[in-house]
Amino acid sequence: MFSLNTQRSYKYPVTVTVFDGDKEHQGKFTATFKVLPHSQLSDPEKADKRLLDLVLVDVEGVEVAGEDGKPLQGEDLLRALKDDPAASLALISAYQESITKKNRPRT
Repeated sequence: MFSLNTQRSYKYPVTVTVFDGDKEHQGKFTATFKVLPHSQLSDPEKADKRLLDLVLVDVEGVEVAGEDGKPLQGEDLLRALKDDPAASLALISAYQESITKKNRPRT
C-alpha cells in the first residue's frame, strides 16, 4: 500500500542571477519548501498572500546584510529574499521546477 504524507517539506537548490549595473552575479543557495495542497492555494482567505509566503520555510547558504550590516536571520532573512525581485523570482522558479520535477516519471 502506498502511504502519502501530505505534511511534507523538502530542500531544493536555488540559483539566482543579479544584475548590478553592467555586471551579472550568480549564486546558489538551498531553500526548504513545504508542499501545499491545491485546496490551500485556491483558498479565498489566502488570496492576498504570495506563493512564497505560503511555501517558503527556510533558506541555507545565503547571506543578506541588514541595515546595521549584520546578517539577517529567521523571518527577517526570508522577508528580505521575498522582497528582492531577483531572489523572489529565483525562489518561485525553483519551487515550480521542484514540483514539476518531483512528479515527473523516471525513465
